[in-house]
Amino acid sequence: MLKEKTGIGPGLLFMVLYVSMFSYGIIQSPYVAAKYMGNNGYWGFFLAFIISIPVIGLICLLGRRFPHKSIVQYLPEVFGTILGKSLGFFYLTFIMVLMVWASRTISEEINVYFLSRTPMWASVFLFLIVSTYVAHQGIEGVTRLAAFIFPVTFFLSFAAILFSFQNFQLDNIRPVFLIDGYKIPYGSLQMFYPFLTLLPVLMIYPYLTEKQKGFKVVTGATLLVFVIIFLVILSGIGNYSAPGLLRYSWTVLELTRKANLPFVLQTFGLFFGATYLSQALVGTGFFYYVLSEGVSQLLNVSNYKWFTLILFPITYFLIMLPSGIVDVRFVFPYIRIIGFAITLGLPLVILLAAILRRRGEIKSAS
Repeated sequence: MLKEKTGIGPGLLFMVLYVSMFSYGIIQSPYVAAKYMGNNGYWGFFLAFIISIPVIGLICLLGRRFPHKSIVQYLPEVFGTILGKSLGFFYLTFIMVLMVWASRTISEEINVYFLSRTPMWASVFLFLIVSTYVAHQGIEGVTRLAAFIFPVTFFLSFAAILFSFQNFQLDNIRPVFLIDGYKIPYGSLQMFYPFLTLLPVLMIYPYLTEKQKGFKVVTGATLLVFVIIFLVILSGIGNYSAPGLLRYSWTVLELTRKANLPFVLQTFGLFFGATYLSQALVGTGFFYYVLSEGVSQLLNVSNYKWFTLILFPITYFLIMLPSGIVDVRFVFPYIRIIGFAITLGLPLVILLAAILRRRGEIKSAS
């Protein structure tokens, strides 16, 4: 049983999932779509969203089967102590890898557009300090902060994306229904990476107060993120074409800098950058909380807050490990493909093992 007495409602779960998926998934999405699928890259993301639906179903089935335990707590019950603990460690390791990669990518972006004269170590340190503070507030604090920033950040981000269609060229997305071998199916695996942020749900599902609404809530947040990122990919390809997108390191920021409100606002770039950064801090804080809570459960320590401090130097070292953006981009394809396999395969294997070994609350899962 989880010892923390607080819980989160469906609305809070919806918002923290949206914020984390948006912040971890949007910036690189047009670049990846253009690189692997060309001018039809938006179809690959559509297929990735379709694939995410059964993943959400598996996660929610596990949540109902083990309503009072996180994945780290029920893995030993399903697979035995040694294998279960090992799988829990593997799960938390990937959560850390994803958080480290995203934090370094976001820090690189901050240095290019906002703090060009600030050394990377200082940008990373400040970013991680704020994220650690957010994680230290616990699941209720993280989700309430996500709910606080959601209305303004969603409005400004959505407005910036809509106004980016001002210079949209329809010819850049044609032919619309081009089937070019396995490019789109393979590209859909590459474009699944925004939905890797569904993995932390396996840790926080026990805190959901209305578990019967879990599937609708998680699917709703995923659908909203899909719509936003789909529009970004469509706008990016329509504005620059697929080959043109590959010239930019941070396509979405270039796109929103181009968007403007005639006679009123010269560019939406600053507003989008500020809203994106605030969501990135909350999203990373959410991942950091999940990591700290998971480690505390793995080691049977009651207070996760100690681990937000203990893990800080390790996380900082790992974020600073790549020598530059080239190294970060080199590992990104491996994270995307391995992450897809883990996000789809891990919940499926656990659920099948739980069914075969009759573990969990069987009536709740039916």
